[in-house]
Amino acid sequence: MSLRDVTLTVWGDKGKPLVAHRGDMLFTHFGLSGPIALRCSQFVVKQRKKTGGEPVRLTLDLFPDKSVAQVYDDTYALTKAEPKKAVKNILKSVAAERLLPLLLARAGLDGDTTHANIPKQAWQNLAGLLKAFPVDVNGTLSIEEAFVTGGGVSLKEIDPKTMQSKLMPGLFFAGEILDIHGYTGGYNITAAFSTGYVAGLNAALHAEAAAGAQ
Repeated sequence: MSLRDVTLTVWGDKGKPLVAHRGDMLFTHFGLSGPIALRCSQFVVKQRKKTGGEPVRLTLDLFPDKSVAQVYDDTYALTKAEPKKAVKNILKSVAAERLLPLLLARAGLDGDTTHANIPKQAWQNLAGLLKAFPVDVNGTLSIEEAFVTGGGVSLKEIDPKTMQSKLMPGLFFAGEILDIHGYTGGYNITAAFSTGYVAGLNAALHAEAAAGAQ
């Protein structure tokens, strides 16, 4: 199930947001994926490491440009416009159809309810879920399936002008073997190309200088 233009927020153990990203995401057979899920994943990894592997709370905002009150009013107005229609059918225009049963169940709403019988508190619950649908993440995929990896050779041990090791002259590093990683979307391959160029050029110069000295 794909979702367009939503916001995904990662929460810390003290109830404070660690990061939030807006864009597209997917619910897959294994969990969350898509651009904003991938951007949030490194924060999930760090938070789980910090808490000893505890699940990390994420929330999904289906209406990033609206407040909870606006979502409540707008969705309630839809039911008022079609008072004899079941809310589960009206809300198909509001949220992904496959997500609706879960939203209604968590809000405490019967999908067959019509406008005149809507419990106000349950509708308030629904508005809250549309703005902050909770997802507890208990892990990330293996390194073999990763788009981007963190860790590697410390940048403190590298001369950034040449990409040469400060500890071992003649040894040059580039790409994701370095402890650098950016968001998906071309940043990492750009880093790989640029560091690869610098490392390759200076490795050649170093080899040429070493050959000339013999």
